[in-house]
Amino acid sequence: MTKKSRYYVRPDGLHEAIRTINGKRVAFRGKTDREVDRKILEYKERQEKGRTVKEVCDEWERAREPEIGEASRIGYGYRVKTLEDALGEKPVKEVKPIDLERLLLRMKERGQAAATISLQLTVLKQVFRWAVVHGDIDISPAAEVRLPRGAIRGQRGSLTAEQIKTVTEYRGEEWLLGLMLLYTGCRRGELMALRYEDIDRKAGTITIRRKVNYAYRPPRIEDHTKTDAGMRTIPLLSPVRRALPRDRLGLVFANADGSPFSQAQLDSRWARYLRGTGLQGPDGQKITPHWLRHTFATICYDAGVDVKSTSSFLGHADEKITMELYTHLTKSREAASAEKLEAYVKKETAEG
Repeated sequence: MTKKSRYYVRPDGLHEAIRTINGKRVAFRGKTDREVDRKILEYKERQEKGRTVKEVCDEWERAREPEIGEASRIGYGYRVKTLEDALGEKPVKEVKPIDLERLLLRMKERGQAAATISLQLTVLKQVFRWAVVHGDIDISPAAEVRLPRGAIRGQRGSLTAEQIKTVTEYRGEEWLLGLMLLYTGCRRGELMALRYEDIDRKAGTITIRRKVNYAYRPPRIEDHTKTDAGMRTIPLLSPVRRALPRDRLGLVFANADGSPFSQAQLDSRWARYLRGTGLQGPDGQKITPHWLRHTFATICYDAGVDVKSTSSFLGHADEKITMELYTHLTKSREAASAEKLEAYVKKETAEG
């Protein structure tokens, strides 16, 4: 005689039990009562352990996706993968601050740059904050985690006074590209999306509204309104004012059909510009467009522009980024002044 099932047997032959767990009705199905019992037990165990790091990461990424551009999504995606590779299957409740500190320390030991490790820390803090807000944990294990000391900081390349003069006076191939990078402080993608309609000669301003996103092929022009810092107004400085033609419409830099340059086209134009100007960094180091953006910040510093204004011109989301730059420049100038003072004193005491 067949033993009667303790659970409801559906028309399709599956055994089914409905349980209310933590206020939520959950259906468990299996071929036998034993299989249903096993699934109920496994579910309860998972509920007690809570969600895994990977589950929280996936939910956090889905929630953020509509708020950020493709390039940012890709950048954050790498850092999420790093977290998931290290701790993905671990329940969020079991993650300790030491786990996160070890993750960052391993990145440092592999020689990854401070900026990369800093972005990883940002992702850690946001993911575990999400877990706090959504009830997985009460306190974030990332709250007190700091960057490991001694991480390699990228070199902030900047043009010399003589090179600035070269950029200002050069009128060879792609001269406008270099001139505008230097005297607007724009990011490469922002400059490639700049339209003549964004330039107000009467007010003496340029409004940065868009950027070209090179994460797509072909590249896409995106609104910069996702961040208040991204959309901004910068001064129309005299070298740019004199260089730009009047009564034009459309992109300042574009193909014949009005489309933005591709990544390859931009790289090719930049290479021609470097050949034409002869610009190169110390020990033959290649100069990138970002060097000119950094040089713009240096010009602001030398001109006595305050940190808040420079941060606004550069579109920094956090004034701390500009403050760090200004601090770096101050220390560099102080070191150079100390060397000059030492050389002068040596000369004077030797002659005496």
